[in-house]
Amino acid sequence: MRYFIALLFSLNLFAYDAFLKPNELKNLLQSDAIILLDVSSLSSYENGHIRGAYHVSISEFTKSQNPRLAASFSKKVATAMQNLGINRDSHVVIYSRTNSDAYANAFHLAFIFIQHGFENVSVLDGGYLAWVFENYNDVSSIKSKPLHKGNFEAIYNPKISVEASKTEDALVLLPSKEVKEIFFDDFTLKSTEELKEVLSSVLRHGDADVTLYGVNSFSLYANWYILYKLFDLKNIKMDAESLK
Repeated sequence: MRYFIALLFSLNLFAYDAFLKPNELKNLLQSDAIILLDVSSLSSYENGHIRGAYHVSISEFTKSQNPRLAASFSKKVATAMQNLGINRDSHVVIYSRTNSDAYANAFHLAFIFIQHGFENVSVLDGGYLAWVFENYNDVSSIKSKPLHKGNFEAIYNPKISVEASKTEDALVLLPSKEVKEIFFDDFTLKSTEELKEVLSSVLRHGDADVTLYGVNSFSLYANWYILYKLFDLKNIKMDAESLK
């Protein structure tokens, strides 16, 4: 309980970069450290994207069910991150179109980056449509590519994703909340006060070994990201079996 109270008072100290509003992103775009990634479909990206954004195919960051290919997944991720120009001091901002599949990809990619040791990642709140609503002149159909390879060295963290039925560790298994409970219809994030209420069953455990499970990847990845980045629960885990 003491941890939970402290968490509520200190939230704004570390949550500033979990989600960015369009105006916040616009103020950051002049920085050389910003790398903007669009995880929408290629056709959507080609029709229009935030100026300077790189397109990312989520398949590059999806682990194969083939054991032989899965064994080299982390190496594949490391190479892909460097090819995107990601450096140790980069600030990566991920966005997508605002539909369930595309927005799920944004949280999937954020999870993979964090799982491989890159923490300085943000998600654009409300995605591409939120940006266009405020900055309709700052879009482009011209493809952008990184000018240089990055120097970030990815290191896989096996503790974030676990197979709950196979581990001998004592885990607190809790269900992820439905997408409609944490986002509005336009996929903008609900208020911090609303999220505290919705996620109270997890937050009351503090920074314990809580493992989330869910019925779909969108809710699971989004719940995990919010708890890890916004509420600073660095021991929060995800049940990998829920994603199969």
